[in-house]
Amino acid sequence: MRLRTHPGRPFTRTAVAVLGATALMLSAACGGGGESPDTSGTTTIRIGFVGSLTGPLAPSGQVALVGLQAGAEYVQAQDPNVKIEIVERDTQGEPTQAVAATRALVQEGVSAIWFTTEAFPPVQDYLNQVKIPGATAGGIGAVLPDVGDSKKYKYAFSTGAGTSGETSIIPLLKYAASAGNTIAMLDDSSAFGTAQSELTKTIAERDFPNVTIVHKTFPSTASDNTAELSELRDSGAQSLIVWSYGAPLVTTMNSLNRIGWNPQMSGVLGIGDPSVSELIPEGMKETLAAGPIAKTFVSSTPGAEPTGITAEFVKLYLKLRNKSDFNALDTVGAMSFDWALLVAEAVKRAGSTEGEAIKNQLVSAGEFEGANGTYTFGPDKRIGLDADDLSVFVPAKPCENNICVEASIG
Repeated sequence: MRLRTHPGRPFTRTAVAVLGATALMLSAACGGGGESPDTSGTTTIRIGFVGSLTGPLAPSGQVALVGLQAGAEYVQAQDPNVKIEIVERDTQGEPTQAVAATRALVQEGVSAIWFTTEAFPPVQDYLNQVKIPGATAGGIGAVLPDVGDSKKYKYAFSTGAGTSGETSIIPLLKYAASAGNTIAMLDDSSAFGTAQSELTKTIAERDFPNVTIVHKTFPSTASDNTAELSELRDSGAQSLIVWSYGAPLVTTMNSLNRIGWNPQMSGVLGIGDPSVSELIPEGMKETLAAGPIAKTFVSSTPGAEPTGITAEFVKLYLKLRNKSDFNALDTVGAMSFDWALLVAEAVKRAGSTEGEAIKNQLVSAGEFEGANGTYTFGPDKRIGLDADDLSVFVPAKPCENNICVEASIG
């Protein structure tokens, strides 16, 4: 486990002093875009949340909202002259509601927005129009080829390197390939699942030339996918990669139990949700790996604990959720927590709460620290962490001392 920290980065004592001075100047420097100073010199940054707080994808959305709220508390604890307001809109898991929800938040003067996975792709054209930066975890995967200043979608970011793009695939693909040269791959019909599967094939062809991938898809609304899993099992595959989360992932775990197939499986972070991990077949408990997950949240050393900003996130997050046990799905909250920190740091560096100014700082102002590690963005680099910042974990084992058990890749 590691957390890289550097003096003068977000919310060290030096940064706090600068941020406080910046807060006093913002009312003169800015004319709107979410900033609402008062006579005490406090600067308010409004960050929106658009996503599933009810419906089948709600568990992940609720975690993300609490993470964003924890980020606001962290920033404010470091500098009382900066206040972050979180303004939320529930899409009930329906992507078609995302644009209307985003429009409403923009009218309320938000400077940046966090989106759950399914809500992110539909809003990209609108974010371009209003010049507001939006971030997500896995949602960027479906639009990633078109993201960047030289491309179509200029305001898209991801603090979830483990949930989309090449960085989210390489650790899982490497783990699957360690079991043999034939890999089964299953996804649901969602934009996330489809995008991850297609990119997996591309990476495998490039980096794993001896690997053969056998691929099946099932409808995201299906309650059973034993037929698809049986075909994958009969292909002779030694391992299985599953690109599903939420209800479709529950369907997959139940179906694996029905057919009694116990491949060396790798899957998404959501397998760490207790409601899913309890469904892991007995024969897979030692070999199923999930993730990727930031290395700040895993360790192979018994008794290890999180440190630095990671430890502060855990403390605030558990307090807001009124719970004592930390699990891998809770690290989804660290992605939105980090977005609050990054936005606040970009405001400090820009001296402005305007969305365009925040975006420009994120892509050009070097490194940003968060609970997941050190982020570096660029004009066309919008996933801020890299594959070497990530690992996989064993979801059948509990996260002790708020650290999950790192899986061994053969």
